[in-house]
Amino acid sequence: MNKLIEDSPFYDRTRILENEYAFAIYDGFAVSEGHSLVIPKKQVISIFDLDVNEYHGCMDLVKSLSEFLATTFNTTAFNIGINNGINAGQTIAHAHIHIIPRYKNDVKDPRGGVRNMLPDNSGYLNKTIDVVAGVIKKDGKFLIARRSKDKHLGGYWEYAGGKVEEGESDQLTLHRELNEEFGIQVEVKQYLTTSFFRYEKINVNLKAYLVKHLSGDFVLRDHDAISWVTSEELQNFEFAPADIPINQFIIDHGL
Repeated sequence: MNKLIEDSPFYDRTRILENEYAFAIYDGFAVSEGHSLVIPKKQVISIFDLDVNEYHGCMDLVKSLSEFLATTFNTTAFNIGINNGINAGQTIAHAHIHIIPRYKNDVKDPRGGVRNMLPDNSGYLNKTIDVVAGVIKKDGKFLIARRSKDKHLGGYWEYAGGKVEEGESDQLTLHRELNEEFGIQVEVKQYLTTSFFRYEKINVNLKAYLVKHLSGDFVLRDHDAISWVTSEELQNFEFAPADIPINQFIIDHGL
């Protein structure tokens, strides 16, 4: 790839659109209906070898081509990308831009788009669940609970709560979960903060609410210990990662 081939394979192809600096053709190995290429008229290996006018001419044609494909193939979704260099998959020594129309249900899960060219270890495609946590405050102290050893994240401390089930409000979930976990009745007061954390296999969107304990003795069903602590003492406990921002909110806002 450090030497241009003598003749570009693109020049003799039927052109869909063109402008002063670039032309568009359908890809000979299309991965979707309407898959097309925008190609600079000047043969360069890298798109970044173009001067400013040539580069913007290519981008202008990408826009025009996308509008043409949207009308022709009845889609408004596209993946647009460049294989720039051997390690990025480039096989032809003439820079070109892929415009790939996308369609509903063309893949099982389209989330991430171009990210999916590499194995995703970031957690981006993990399922995200909505969870609520109750910050129970009494006499200037906060109730924290340690997850039982046999539970996910066993041994970590947290603010008790649970997953919001379909059709439930956050408040209803907190009433249900705190009754199931501790056998208590509560009043859900104001919303405090939201924490988002990507665990290895699942993403957690955690919303915290200030909660008042109304009645019932604490019975530990999902936890093996509880403790009433001041905001200054929170740093002495190892919290589940998603709960740590709640601690910071409590400290920052003098709750």
